[in-house]
Amino acid sequence: MTVVVHAAREDKFASVAKQVGRWMDQVLGPGFRKYSPGESWAPAINLCEDETHYCVVVELAGVTAEEIDLQTEGRKLILSGFREAPGLPESGGNVRLHHMEIDHGVFSRSLELPTDADMEDADRIEAVYRLGFLWIHIPKRP
Repeated sequence: MTVVVHAAREDKFASVAKQVGRWMDQVLGPGFRKYSPGESWAPAINLCEDETHYCVVVELAGVTAEEIDLQTEGRKLILSGFREAPGLPESGGNVRLHHMEIDHGVFSRSLELPTDADMEDADRIEAVYRLGFLWIHIPKRP
């Protein structure tokens, strides 16, 4: 996986739309809104550290490593890609979808790391994808 420097910009309207969507999910329950393939979704992440590294874990079930783009910009880690919609079961008749919570389509997520994260040497950042999780290890400055 290649880590490259990339300039990203945040679309203010998309940010407001996501906030409204989260509010609707809280009030009306998740899955009430129809999925809108024009929007991007943000995968869940964990961030932890030890004495020498930061570790970012990203949940990306159903995504292949080739569909993941990982970039850096200053202290910011930028992740983007695409996940196909999970297929419907094979059936001899009509299948009706009653509830949909699994996001699909374009995804993106950015995370600003603490000041002691060594983001300057991209070759020292390690990324491993296994079992639906992307593990990113970023060294700390000494």
